[in-house]
Amino acid sequence: MDIVHDDDHSQGAPTIDGTGIRVKDIASAYEHSGYEPDEITQLYPALSLGDVHRALAYYYDHIQDFRSPSEPASA
Repeated sequence: MDIVHDDDHSQGAPTIDGTGIRVKDIASAYEHSGYEPDEITQLYPALSLGDVHRALAYYYDHIQDFRSPSEPASA
């Protein structure tokens, strides 16, 4: 599945096409909650492992769009 922006859903936040699952939710599960990609597929059964990796790649490719201006970038 692709990453899409739909102004009618999730206020235009990047989501995984056809699921409504936001990229930032996948990234948060990975970065902040410590879930591994295969565990994230258990949290979100609609996603394949490839979908999770695609969402994480999108997140890291666009990380400045997800970080608040006051939040420091991790090394």
